[in-house]
Amino acid sequence: MAAEASSVTQEQPPIVLVGLPGSGKSATAHHLGARLGRQVFQLDPLIESRAGMSIAEVFQTDGEERFRELETDALEWVLTTEPTAIIDGGGGLVVRPANRLLLRRRAVTVWLDATDDVLLDRLGPAEDRPLLANGSGSVGDRLASLRSERLGHYSSAADAIVITAGLTEEQVAEQVEEALHTSPGSAVTRMMSERVELGDGRSYPVHIGRGVLTALSQVIPSEAGRVAVITQEPVGVAVDTGREQKTFIVEDGEAAKRLDVVADLTSELARWGLTRRDAIVSVGGGVVSDLAGFVASVYHRGVPVIHVPTTLLGQIDAAIGGKCGVNLPEGKNLVGSFWQPAAVLCDIDTLDSLPPREFRSGMGELAKYHFLGGGQLDRLDLVKRVASAVRIKADVVGGDEREGGRRAILNYGHTLAHALETAGQYDLRHGEAVGIGLVYAAELARLLGRIDAARVDEHRRVVAAYGLDAGLPEGADVDELIELFGRDKKAVDGVTFVLDGPRGVESVAIEHRQLLVEAFAALADPSPSVEIPSDPSAGDEA
Repeated sequence: MAAEASSVTQEQPPIVLVGLPGSGKSATAHHLGARLGRQVFQLDPLIESRAGMSIAEVFQTDGEERFRELETDALEWVLTTEPTAIIDGGGGLVVRPANRLLLRRRAVTVWLDATDDVLLDRLGPAEDRPLLANGSGSVGDRLASLRSERLGHYSSAADAIVITAGLTEEQVAEQVEEALHTSPGSAVTRMMSERVELGDGRSYPVHIGRGVLTALSQVIPSEAGRVAVITQEPVGVAVDTGREQKTFIVEDGEAAKRLDVVADLTSELARWGLTRRDAIVSVGGGVVSDLAGFVASVYHRGVPVIHVPTTLLGQIDAAIGGKCGVNLPEGKNLVGSFWQPAAVLCDIDTLDSLPPREFRSGMGELAKYHFLGGGQLDRLDLVKRVASAVRIKADVVGGDEREGGRRAILNYGHTLAHALETAGQYDLRHGEAVGIGLVYAAELARLLGRIDAARVDEHRRVVAAYGLDAGLPEGADVDELIELFGRDKKAVDGVTFVLDGPRGVESVAIEHRQLLVEAFAALADPSPSVEIPSDPSAGDEA
């Protein structure tokens, strides 16, 4: 789950179990120790021994900060003296940055979790747990608050998550053991995780990996009693929200992004009885996340939405960042809003059944990230490619949530792409159009003296390496496309392009129409010789 690769190199690194109170850390640690023949350590007794008082007394006498210092000392001692230990880490171990760093560098960390109602059923007297015993509200309220505070820390520290609900202690230990050598389809989910950090303390996790759909029920807000699942018939991905749920199927393709579809969906949600405290889950590609996000933003003036993107394009772009909306006959995404999801789950398993052309379309969007700081993405496996793209977008969105400035760079290659899509008579997928748009933008930047021919060749190389064409479709009307540039939603005064240059990619106003015409002429030049793999997913994680 954590984006930074662990630096643990030993064959049997320490295993640290983390999770909320009631998740089963202590029992699982003992069963796992017996299975693996390793010594088990609980940090709380070590802390009590060193402090000469109970955990509750440490909290009462010296406060939580002192407890966390003692916790760090105990963790470091075990990792140093018992390098193959199994450690029951305690519920709040991940709170302190120093602890998270130790976990990433020196251990394999497994996050045990279950829904709040399951955890409450397992918990003993609250007075035995200081952070649940103190504070206002019920124990359930305080548990929900702890989840909210710690969710991001668990996801950033852990290498795997095991959902313990419905499993015996021995079965949980089996699942944790399996996490050390996860295979596709396993109930254990080995992830990478990024976090979109927004202003005012707002943030949400993006989990990337195979099998991460098993964590869906855990990222839905705990107060949600009903969940509306919005999808399209061809998607064919079943989800379990752990709540009362109803599936709403919209028509296939881009045609679903219409205002009348929004009206119909919101009416159906109202008739079903979805409230402001409930949630919406989108399951599908960019069309579904755009539509469902917009519906969530306007229904009851806003309900939580969780995106489950099932296309490469959706996982690296459409589902991240909160931009959602629908089309008008006059252009794409002209009616919309900014509505950030509560979480995003990018399950790589859902990409396995994509038609080759749909997968290749996602590669067009991925190519964009090469020029936004992604470097040689084509050298990474698929999970790491997706995580790298998410990381770049999360960083941009965190600094410019509402596209007031830097976020416009995410539209690199999109001005021509949107014009081609709006014209409508070309058989192009979005990512295919973006591939053409990237090379066109590079040629335009060269004409402006912002980049040299070698940089243009690099654009052509990257686009071709992903199996995408860089030339205009046959019969393209250049005059029509230039006229459509002015309708692009990021246009401020005349025609605005996102272009590469000495300071990187940035927005540039284009004053002379002739430059646009000349860039089209340059686009028609033959591409340099590039070896194109027959399968764009070759070398990706199986």
